[in-house]
Amino acid sequence: MPETVSSGAKPKLLYIINHIDWFWSHRLPLAAGARDAGWDVVVCVEGASKDPKLTENGFTGRELPPADKGFAPFAVLNIILAIHRLIKEEQPILLHAITLKYAFMAGLAARFHKDIRVVHTLAGLGYLFSGEGIKPKILRALVGPFLKLALKHKNAQIIFQNPDDLEIMLSRGFVRKEQTYLIRGSGVDTEAFRYMPEGEKSSAENDTPIVVMPTRLVHDKGVAVFVEAARLLKKRRSAARFQIAGGLVTNNPLAISKEEMDKFCEGGAVEWLGKVSDMPGLLARATLIVYPSYYREGIPKVLLESCATGRAIVTTDHPGCREAVTDGDNGLLVPVKDPQATAAAIEKLLADTQTRKTMGARSRARAEDEFDVRKIVKATLDVYGQA
Repeated sequence: MPETVSSGAKPKLLYIINHIDWFWSHRLPLAAGARDAGWDVVVCVEGASKDPKLTENGFTGRELPPADKGFAPFAVLNIILAIHRLIKEEQPILLHAITLKYAFMAGLAARFHKDIRVVHTLAGLGYLFSGEGIKPKILRALVGPFLKLALKHKNAQIIFQNPDDLEIMLSRGFVRKEQTYLIRGSGVDTEAFRYMPEGEKSSAENDTPIVVMPTRLVHDKGVAVFVEAARLLKKRRSAARFQIAGGLVTNNPLAISKEEMDKFCEGGAVEWLGKVSDMPGLLARATLIVYPSYYREGIPKVLLESCATGRAIVTTDHPGCREAVTDGDNGLLVPVKDPQATAAAIEKLLADTQTRKTMGARSRARAEDEFDVRKIVKATLDVYGQA
């Protein structure tokens, strides 16, 4: 425990997070690990006051304003002030902000509190760095100086999830080398996502391959690429079923609408399953996982879950994705925005059952060795100790 905490008192830790659903799906093991290590954990997120599960799990919930306005100045300022007030009221020793946007806002709020220690997890660089066109360029120019101010606080530690993001933020002067850590992803529960080799529950049993793209419905995840690859393979008489699993997104400028999804499904090349709550079951039934993303994320959690289930994966040679998949080892890497290459990789693995199974076994081994959530939690708690 930090030396400033008197005997018998618990040090207080504030989590600043983007969405309550993402807390439960991505950050519960970390918060539980901190709680079990003796921290008094406060979860600050929109919807916290309406979620009784926080109290049931031994956490305190504090409300933040909605964050569905992107980087709109007044919305951002409102959240910065709300975080500032929460710090004053809760008096935490440590604040951990997750995602680039919330690191930006929490980092600026922390500037008004000289003694607080701060950890930021930059779980990908997102729209601000990956968006194309004039709007994200203008946004980067406007936000850049304030982002440096937020991240280069003398008491801040920065966790990156892949080396590409770390290098770009170092080279552009947004962070200092001595304050950075590399912790690859938010981890996967290898007990919840059990190893299910083909032939146990996968569609290979009845000779109808199922190719699944599990994703948030955001354009940069490569949904259009997956659809076009499926159409190409259907023209070649592929017997596989191509499925997209994901619910509609409302708070992202790159979100895909229901009308666009309906159009993707025209002609029957792909099926849209909507939001799927049983992800272990979905992945266990799949023959092959395809994720042609070109979004700047840390390490996609769906790839870690697919690895844990024991699936061969086709994904892009792109930051984050290539951290989970090594070409020729546990899957195949393809160029971004390339439906032809994606279709060829899918076709190759569907035609070679033994290679698929071998790659699936390698995926499981990597999940256990590199991405098990218990290892990720321990590494993050070690950063808290450094902070």
